[in-house]
Amino acid sequence: MVTSKCDVFISYRRLDSAIFSQWLADQLRAAYGPTCVFIDTENIRDADVWAARVQDALDQAAIVVIVIGKSWLSISDEVGRRRIDLTDDWVRREIEASIVQGKKVLPLLIDGADLPDRNALPESVGRLVDFQARRIATTNIAKDIADLVKAIGVELRKEPASVEVQYPFPLLKISALDEENLHRLNTRLPMWRVVSRPGDKAEKIEPVRKYEFESFSDVIHFMNSASRFIDRIDHHPEWTNIWRTLVVYLTTWDIGHKPSMLDVDLAAYLDDLYKNYQRTIGKSDVKLASEAS
Repeated sequence: MVTSKCDVFISYRRLDSAIFSQWLADQLRAAYGPTCVFIDTENIRDADVWAARVQDALDQAAIVVIVIGKSWLSISDEVGRRRIDLTDDWVRREIEASIVQGKKVLPLLIDGADLPDRNALPESVGRLVDFQARRIATTNIAKDIADLVKAIGVELRKEPASVEVQYPFPLLKISALDEENLHRLNTRLPMWRVVSRPGDKAEKIEPVRKYEFESFSDVIHFMNSASRFIDRIDHHPEWTNIWRTLVVYLTTWDIGHKPSMLDVDLAAYLDDLYKNYQRTIGKSDVKLASEAS
């Protein structure tokens, strides 16, 4: 449970705006203290525990920031349904709770994204378009973030300790999964296992899985299908194809080749794609392999 007051709740989709949202949280913490922000950056969402944490954080929050990138509305599940249309979608539930509680909601548009059309949203979150949105321009990002930090301070009636903003990329931080979340990874994605391999400079800790197909051409088709999504999120696997098998290793190189939530999300996407791929081509009897060789 959240034990200290969080003034700002940041809602985002990892596959849409994870890095930006973490950077924004760092800027707000620098301005208003380390406990002023609630953001999911490291935890795998166990339904019961997470629901309680989110509810507690939303109850406390004065402002709910909804970070919206270009893929925020279109991100879909394994059978092609938009996540925003699913009643158990976390982002949808966060927006619904914020509206019901009468929170100050701030849609934050990044990467050139626009506010969704009301008709493109479920009715329960349609009021999102009624809130005044702010835009963060990539060409003016430092000033836009500094202005945003000040504006949030006005809403909170707090003076910022600092609004100095540097260009974001050197400040971006993605945390490695701790032991608890590595254990949850095994529960959520049981077909993956975590292994260690020697790297160029240090040991690499990596989730790994082997997929099996009926033909070489099926493997290549799967890789081509996945590559479009992988390029869009800019988080790439190491994978090897030998005949009918595909072995996938995931790791986050810029935190020392350790697994992060970026790897968890990509692993879940690949598993969902594989299930859907098999259904689509009518090969549901393909055997899944749980260990990589």
